Parts: sequence; C-alpha cells; structure tokens
Amino acid sequence: MNVSMVFRYISLLMTGLMAGSSFAFVLGMGPAMERLTVTSYIELHQSMETVFASWTPFFYLTLTLIIAANLFVLRKEWRSLEFMLVAFALLCILDELVMTWTGNLPLNRVINSWQMMTPPADWVEVRSQWVRFMYIRCALLVSGFGLLLASSFFMKQSRASHSNAFVAV
Repeated sequence: MNVSMVFRYISLLMTGLMAGSSFAFVLGMGPAMERLTVTSYIELHQSMETVFASWTPFFYLTLTLIIAANLFVLRKEWRSLEFMLVAFALLCILDELVMTWTGNLPLNRVINSWQMMTPPADWVEVRSQWVRFMYIRCALLVSGFGLLLASSFFMKQSRASHSNAFVAV
C-alpha cells in the first residue's frame, strides 16, 4: 500500500464520519431543534457547543492536512481525474470550514450569551439561521465525501487495469 492510498483512506474515513454526522443532523437533529421551546433549545445548544468545540478543530485540521498531503503526493499527476477529484474534495472541506467560521461560529457566540430566563425576541430567527448553515455545511461535507469516494474508485480502476494487463501478458 502506497502513501497516497493511506492518505486517501484516512481522509475518506474522516470525511465520511463528518458527512454522516452532518447528514444525521439534517435528518433528525435539525428538525427536532426547530420544535424545541426556547429554554430547551438554549440548554441543548450551549451543551452541544461545549462538546463539539473540544474536538472539532483538531479533527478538521488533521483532515485538511491529510487531504493536502495527499494532493502533494499526487502533484506529478495534477492533470489526472484522481487529482482533480481530491482537489475539489479539499475545496468542499475548506468551503465548509469557511461556512463554519463565518456562519455558525458567530451565531454560536450569540447563542452562548443568551440567558434561559431572558431570551432575545429574535431567537427563532437566529436558530433558523444556525440550522440553515448546518444544512449547507452538510451538503458540502457529503459532496466532499462523494468526491473522495469517486477518486478512490478511479484510483482502483487504474491500478486494476494495470494488473490485468500484466496478467494477460
């Protein structure tokens, strides 16, 4: 197994975990959060924020570095479909990070400042904005995962065709 395959499979696993978690949010958590009372929502959001903030920065940094390292390994094949798919997957992950930094994180700071007994009048709109950003981020993560999956398929296709040609000779 070469270095590129190791990077590919680790990034595929990590992106798949993030995309799956995000997809589960879209299917279950998002709609459920939109039905919560203000006090329940504030309590849930503030509790979730504490937990997620403890591990996600390291996870994203690791994922970004692994995908970038894979592109570095593949740099001589920069015109290949495999390289392009991995590059676009990295763009999806980076775009998702931008959405997080510019969308969810500022709203997290706002929501974390709320008091349960005195919520702001616009809490429903802020919650809706936060959930919309999550939906967009999910689409980016699922797209990045799909691109990495496709790149792995094309990587295996090229390797399989080489091995078949060798066997036939």
